[in-house]
Amino acid sequence: MRNKQTPLGPIEEDAFERLRADYEPVDDHFSREVAVDMLGEIDLEPSAAHTVLDRLLSKGYLYAVDDELRITG
Repeated sequence: MRNKQTPLGPIEEDAFERLRADYEPVDDHFSREVAVDMLGEIDLEPSAAHTVLDRLLSKGYLYAVDDELRITG
């Protein structure tokens, strides 16, 4: 579950909104590679995209199941 006391920075917020544009929380899943490609659409380099995904995971906005990412509901 996402920690309401851990707000997102501007880049994290942009990345999270980009992922939410295509995927429904909890029901839909996507690979990390797909997420990196999608974040490239908001001008994040692959290394930066991986860092942002790690932050979203650590803050509870995303979670991983069997090598797939999902948006927290």
